[in-house]
Amino acid sequence: MKQDPSKLPQTVLWGGITVVLYWLLFYYADGFLRLAHTTLDACAVGNSAQPLYYNKTTPELCGQQGGNFIEGIWWYVFAPIAMAFALSFTHGNFTSLFWDVIGLKAKK
Repeated sequence: MKQDPSKLPQTVLWGGITVVLYWLLFYYADGFLRLAHTTLDACAVGNSAQPLYYNKTTPELCGQQGGNFIEGIWWYVFAPIAMAFALSFTHGNFTSLFWDVIGLKAKK
């Protein structure tokens, strides 16, 4: 087990970026959910804090439920996907560097 302290600054950097991305994900979780629900036409029923979303609806059906019709925007799907890729990349780099700093390597 040979530790490599020269990689500590990189480890801290990637760890910090990972923490910031996780914080952004949890802080803006409602926004990410709204984006995910409104990639298709949707109807938001209920209060604005915790709405229920119904997809594949029409304005008439939404009006009968007393909800707000939201016209879907297909490219909203890329926001959650981009966040998933960013978290995967940064967390993977951090984890790899972390184990190098600690000195653990896979058995060959």
